[in-house]
Amino acid sequence: MAVKFLVRGIQAALALLLAALAAALAGLWAAAAFFAALLALVPAGYYLYCLLRLRTLAARDPGAAADFVFGAGAWLAGALQHREEILPFLKSFPEPPRAVGEIGRAQGGTLALLCAASAQDALVISLDLPGAAFSGELSALNRAFWRRPLLRAMKGPGRELVLLDGDSRSSESLRRFGEALGGRRLDLLFIDGDHSYEGVKADYERYSGFVRPGGVIAFHDIQPCAARPGVEVSRFWRDYPLPGTRTEYVKDRAQDGMGIGAVRLPG
Repeated sequence: MAVKFLVRGIQAALALLLAALAAALAGLWAAAAFFAALLALVPAGYYLYCLLRLRTLAARDPGAAADFVFGAGAWLAGALQHREEILPFLKSFPEPPRAVGEIGRAQGGTLALLCAASAQDALVISLDLPGAAFSGELSALNRAFWRRPLLRAMKGPGRELVLLDGDSRSSESLRRFGEALGGRRLDLLFIDGDHSYEGVKADYERYSGFVRPGGVIAFHDIQPCAARPGVEVSRFWRDYPLPGTRTEYVKDRAQDGMGIGAVRLPG
């Protein structure tokens, strides 16, 4: 669906560009300006479409949200996930989580799915360092001011969404995360930030204390990733003595990277 949407968008943009060039070559400057203005409206229209669609999807189920973040919304609100992994993981909860924490949001696609899977009155906290090495494929764009409305649109009418920007290893980020919880304990902590061994280890050790007994801590990219040598979540998942019951969600055991590992804490 994403590819089909992309092709149609490129075709429309090319048609407007050619029309503007043809009008300019013919000396029809008013027509050229008109087509150029329409061309400029294409990205604005797509942004507005994504904004409105995210607001609608926030009140629906994770499957509908997945259709969007893996389809037409992939450019502005994509998720660096496999649908076949993230959806079974989110559907594994007997009851929708009422307090969710996320470390690492990139474009926010995973955040949209976490919100859609949480209770209607849930508290969702998302901590990210926009523009960092592991902050998505076009990480610099995640610092743009226009991304904030898209992220806020993901929460839905009854949920509380707290967006925190900062280094997850800093004492300030840890303090702000704890303040946002306001004494509550997390049902789910999804760790998808710094993918180095020391990075994921630090995120686990610093933020796992916010998770209630019986809660779930999940890690993304537990599959070995030869294409990106700096991604070492697989080593952490394999070697670190995590307490509780482990479950893996992997589309294909032969795949390079991705995969979700979840541990349910004792209690």
